[in-house]
Amino acid sequence: MLNTFRLLAGTFAIVATLALTNSAQAQKPFEDPILERMRKDIYFLASPDCEGRGIDTKGIEKAADRIVDVFKESGLRPAMKDGTYFQPFSVTMSAKLGKPTAFTLSGPDDAKKEPKLGTDYSPMGFSPTSTAKGDLVFAGYGISAPGLKYDDYANLDVEGKFVVILRRTPRYNEKGDKRFDTTVNASDDSTHAAFATKIEVAQKKKAAGIIIVNDTSAAAKTDPIAQYGMHSSGTTPAKFPVIFLKRAVLDEVLAAGKHKSLTEIETAINENLKPQSFAIKGWKADAEVTVDRKEVKVKNVVGVLEGAGPLKNETVVIGAHYDHVGYGTFGSAGGPTAKGKIHYGADDNASGTTGLMELARRFGAIKNRQGRRIVFIAFSAEEIGLVGSQFYCKEPLFPLDKTVAMINMDMIGRTKPVPTDWLGLFGKKDRLVVYGTGTSPGFADLVQETNKKLDFKISTIAAGTGPSDHDSFYRKKIPVLFLYTGTHGEYHKPTDIPEKIDIPGMKKTTDFAEMLLSRVSTQESPPKYIAVKDPWSDPTEPRRTGPMGPRLGILPDYMYEGEGLRLEGVTPGGVAEKAGLKDGDVIVEVAGKATPNIGAYMTAMGAQKLGTSIDIVVDRKGKKLTLKAKLE
Repeated sequence: MLNTFRLLAGTFAIVATLALTNSAQAQKPFEDPILERMRKDIYFLASPDCEGRGIDTKGIEKAADRIVDVFKESGLRPAMKDGTYFQPFSVTMSAKLGKPTAFTLSGPDDAKKEPKLGTDYSPMGFSPTSTAKGDLVFAGYGISAPGLKYDDYANLDVEGKFVVILRRTPRYNEKGDKRFDTTVNASDDSTHAAFATKIEVAQKKKAAGIIIVNDTSAAAKTDPIAQYGMHSSGTTPAKFPVIFLKRAVLDEVLAAGKHKSLTEIETAINENLKPQSFAIKGWKADAEVTVDRKEVKVKNVVGVLEGAGPLKNETVVIGAHYDHVGYGTFGSAGGPTAKGKIHYGADDNASGTTGLMELARRFGAIKNRQGRRIVFIAFSAEEIGLVGSQFYCKEPLFPLDKTVAMINMDMIGRTKPVPTDWLGLFGKKDRLVVYGTGTSPGFADLVQETNKKLDFKISTIAAGTGPSDHDSFYRKKIPVLFLYTGTHGEYHKPTDIPEKIDIPGMKKTTDFAEMLLSRVSTQESPPKYIAVKDPWSDPTEPRRTGPMGPRLGILPDYMYEGEGLRLEGVTPGGVAEKAGLKDGDVIVEVAGKATPNIGAYMTAMGAQKLGTSIDIVVDRKGKKLTLKAKLE
């Protein structure tokens, strides 16, 4: 499961509570042939040979080949036009700016502006090594959303030009029906706010480059610019330079052309939700970006069972990510001593991948199967930001408008008996969490009907968002269901090994997925998408009791959208100030635990004890610094 979104709740779990974990049983071959083949699958995927399935390891290639072998044996055809099961793409593991890197703005009467790199502008981490020149066109927030009846690009010619856009969305801090995008919960960013979405739209419009400036809410007091390193890792590079620019510089350009100021333009858009796009006549941009980038070539594994009958042209996706965190150089929750050790990822997510392979066998064995096409996808690069599923949704192999549902399995290997009532008077049942029950009208009933046959203690969550690959499909307005058996103390640690997997429980969850998939792929009417406003949560996260953990004394920048926790300020005389933290620092690691967001930071701090000293890693203007903090 994705570490970037997770709150690392597994840090608090007590390993001893995993009552169904039976090492001897898991190691011993099963007489049941289904259990035995699932045992062999997960032991292979979580073996030393697969090296924790890190996207930069050779081991993940062995895992991919094993999945292909099962798809072939099961009768799934390759999804790609070239006859392979591999949908390739690239992700950035690390990158830094090189030389030459330059950016200038030129206007009428030989007007010229040369913003200062790192202070007035910076290429964003999405930028490839590239050069571009073009006229400036202001395109509001860079949003094209027909479903919301809003399009900044309407009647605007941007081909071969630099598009200038605002960050985020109109009415970003509004609540209720006044919000720009009421189809998502107020605590979630609209898809249209994402940098990647804005870049994707500009590329489709054939822009030569893109210039982004903070909207008023993001600018706050200091108008911080997004430095290159903030978005360089785990991203798919754009096709052109992506420049982040200070508002003041753009305001000067607008004033020179006798246009309204940015604040006036924003206000006009926010009042009526009507675009205010225009060509900035006479002004051009010239950008050159040099990047030293380490890219890793990865691939989704995609197999297809074609449908038959009147529903054959519609698609259901069943998925699970097969990557993990390799040797723990990123995403490890095991502390400094865990780095360099294989993180086997048996539950996360060899278990879901094993379930996916098992379902391929079962559905592939059905003769004359009627119903919708079923697309089986083992996603890669989930652990660095759902990149594989996002890539598929950008480059779908089957039309998304004909994809009626997506079912996801992630961490299904730790079924755990929990009380069936709050007093515990009526015994216990195996726990299963099902997300997405609110994303289509019939899903809640379908889950309960399915459970009558399998008798889990079900926790249902209406939300379609969350820290796994179903999120990518839900944001494309596709109904989703996500199966998950809960967090545990081995999450993202080297101790997440196959010996601790409850294989019969994993099979039982796979049986549940089979019933859901069978129903969704054959029911006459396709599931209807519903936007769920409730946020996602994890009911299996242990709740802490007792006093709060130590505090650093910081003021977080709650509007910051990069990876890590950016500081708006530090408390005078507090732990953070004594340790040397400063305004603008981005905390990326606490006591050996990655802090990709504020939730991860709070969880990492909550695990610390007063009186101890810990290392805090910050990104300060593109440089990583390790500071020592004594917790008081």
